[in-house]
Amino acid sequence: MAGAPDMTCRISSVTEVPDRAALDEMLLEYYGVIVRKFAAAGGPPLYTPQDLMASFWPNLHRVLPPTGRLVLAHDDGGRLVGCGTLQQARPDAGELKRLYVRPEARGHRLGRAIVDARIEAARAMGWTTLLVNAIRGNRDMLRIYESIGFRFIDRYPECSAPAEVAGHFVYMQLDLDRP
Repeated sequence: MAGAPDMTCRISSVTEVPDRAALDEMLLEYYGVIVRKFAAAGGPPLYTPQDLMASFWPNLHRVLPPTGRLVLAHDDGGRLVGCGTLQQARPDAGELKRLYVRPEARGHRLGRAIVDARIEAARAMGWTTLLVNAIRGNRDMLRIYESIGFRFIDRYPECSAPAEVAGHFVYMQLDLDRP
């Protein structure tokens, strides 16, 4: 379902979580979607949305400066409607994680804008490579990354997803030092 035609959003890279309850709510929603997509791709039931959400907070430092970025999108009413994270995978590379846009904000290229903000951040941090893994069949996300120029690769060693579920994911790379 696409959002209202006149919806505007503010995208920001934050240095701390401005509203933990709002991010908790969004992460629980996001992880619910991910668990369902993983099951639809034939993945085993390894985690619940609550397990995945609980693992986020102890690792928050990985997605905040200086080695990461947390990008949040708020609608014109101040509601959190999208997010994405960037974390260092190795000295010259980052890994894109947790791209999510709430249903009411879809259809406005917000997902693409969140990806673009993380690409700009990675360049500013001096990284030359961006990596991403996506659940097989997650066409919406793959479409965004393919349109930017990400290419499919074998599983990268720094991938944060467990190796035992590698067959349920596709892996992509963007070389930032190429025009």
